[in-house]
Amino acid sequence: MASSSSTVTTTTVNGTTRLTGLSSGIDVDSIVEQLMTAEKTKLNKLNQQSQLLEWKQEAYRDIISDVQTFSNTYFNVSSSSSITRKSTFQAFSVTSSSSAVTASYTSEATAGSHTVAVSQLAAAASRQTNGRFSKDIEGTSAAGYSSAAGKSFVITVDGTDYTVDLDDDVSTYSDIQDAIDTAVGEGKITVSEDGSGVLTIAAADDSGVQVVSVSDSDSDSALSALGLEDGMSNRIATTDTLEELADSLASSFDFDTDGQVALSINGVSFTFDKDTTLDEMMEEINDSDAGVMLAYDELSDQLVLTADQTGAGNTLSVTETGSSFLTAALSESTAGADAKLTVDGVSLTRSSNTVTVDGITYTLNKLTTDDVSINVTQDVDTVYDNINSFVDAYNELISTLNSKLSEEYDSDYPPLTDDQKAEMSDDAIASWEEKAKTGLLARDSTLRSFLSSMRNALIDSVSGLSTTLTGIGITTGTYDEKGKLYIDEDKLKTAIQDNPEGVMNLFTKTSSSYPGTTTVRKLSVSDRAVRYKEEGIAYRIYDILQDNISTISDSRGNKGLLLEKAGTENDTSESDNMLSEQLAAIQDRIGKEEDRLDDKEDQLYEQYTTLETYINTMNSQLSALSSYLSSSS
Repeated sequence: MASSSSTVTTTTVNGTTRLTGLSSGIDVDSIVEQLMTAEKTKLNKLNQQSQLLEWKQEAYRDIISDVQTFSNTYFNVSSSSSITRKSTFQAFSVTSSSSAVTASYTSEATAGSHTVAVSQLAAAASRQTNGRFSKDIEGTSAAGYSSAAGKSFVITVDGTDYTVDLDDDVSTYSDIQDAIDTAVGEGKITVSEDGSGVLTIAAADDSGVQVVSVSDSDSDSALSALGLEDGMSNRIATTDTLEELADSLASSFDFDTDGQVALSINGVSFTFDKDTTLDEMMEEINDSDAGVMLAYDELSDQLVLTADQTGAGNTLSVTETGSSFLTAALSESTAGADAKLTVDGVSLTRSSNTVTVDGITYTLNKLTTDDVSINVTQDVDTVYDNINSFVDAYNELISTLNSKLSEEYDSDYPPLTDDQKAEMSDDAIASWEEKAKTGLLARDSTLRSFLSSMRNALIDSVSGLSTTLTGIGITTGTYDEKGKLYIDEDKLKTAIQDNPEGVMNLFTKTSSSYPGTTTVRKLSVSDRAVRYKEEGIAYRIYDILQDNISTISDSRGNKGLLLEKAGTENDTSESDNMLSEQLAAIQDRIGKEEDRLDDKEDQLYEQYTTLETYINTMNSQLSALSSYLSSSS
């Protein structure tokens, strides 16, 4: 709050009244501002220290992010590019002389040729309808030929619509047959009549016709006169309820005394009400643990229950209590069968049509009359590309690290204060801060140790292996290139072709004493030394990466060295790290210094307020005295 008179301005700040008028002729605000600017030197330095720590933490976290990406791409076993996986070094081209048998390779495969003969395919046990599942088209009442005379209806045969026109003198089912033959063609559809005069329309035997339905041609259709209904078909609808299906199936079935279908498939019990649709029944059975698939094939008009697994040992057990839906509909059984084959002259029996032998997976599609030749050849180019990709990424990472280590810090470009920024353009600020951030990680001991460890991991021999990185054509450049790797393409491809297992083991060999990846953070120094000697390049570098970026604590309770120093997002180290602690300490000092400066500013204004008050009082007294003397004279 501020008030003023002709000579004095009164301002209240934080409960302190300041008089900053012109009684003294002194610009109090300007003087206090200048004095406080001098006082802020320590605060500015603290803010600069805080800014440098923030920038340094950001620089470390950029490095951590790069290392994490490198690790996730080339050292995570779930990554297709991981050099810890044997499959990265085992690429093959697999060909087959016949589509009857196809093949692929696994991580245990080796180059070579194989012969395969198939005498029996594996099959799943099944139960299916014996004959047709659905009724033919049957009328609901006796045909009234005279009422149908001169009218028409539509018959649909395997998706094609035909209009059936009836003569004016139609009088028997034979006349209906003639009209359908005229529309559709002879020998495709049969028409019959029972003793009650009810019509049946069906696909003719051996005609090849599958699905038949009838529908109204117009509002004055012949169907109702013939005792037929619009939409009748020789195929059930899976959207029909069980109660509706009871009148539509070729074989009748019963509900139990509760009006339900109660059944058990492979020991799993099911109960279905009359209003359950066939779709709902199939879905429930198929989603259960019964290990079967129930399906309706409209083309063949078959309801089929099939075991999920092939093989003679996988049987189907279906029982019903009180009802007879599935037992009536699935009256024909087919036993499961094992596959019988010969691979390289050795006879095999398997429950599946997918058979893996010595790293080669054979898929049996048909029976064979002659041996099928399977050729497995080393895919040198793919393996080379996998290694080359890793080398490129490694070179990119160490280039980033080396550039940060070799940058020079220029103390002539400290972080800018707020007052300095206020006098500069945005471009000038950006240019200044770019220089101010340069060299913050110069000669950093953690990063230098990290780089040195990775270089040694590439150079040191692997216990039990004669293969070396240099021996397969991967070497380091000159000293000033600081560990950059170079590939002799011809030499590496030759090594992949001639010694694929040696190349693979050089990278993927695991420690026999301390295998795996989950325990490495808990090993002692001596245990780590043993593990290091026994493992290949990939696992050595993996261990080194974990030393620096692991979010798992080691035996001393510490996370990766870089995380301990700067932390990483989405981890407890994000706030629990050395630089964050230093920043918190600096912020605490900044807060205290800001409080001191506030007190100092209040003190200065109090002093000048006292001075202004005194001078204002004196001026008032002088004015009164002058006025008195003037009146006396």
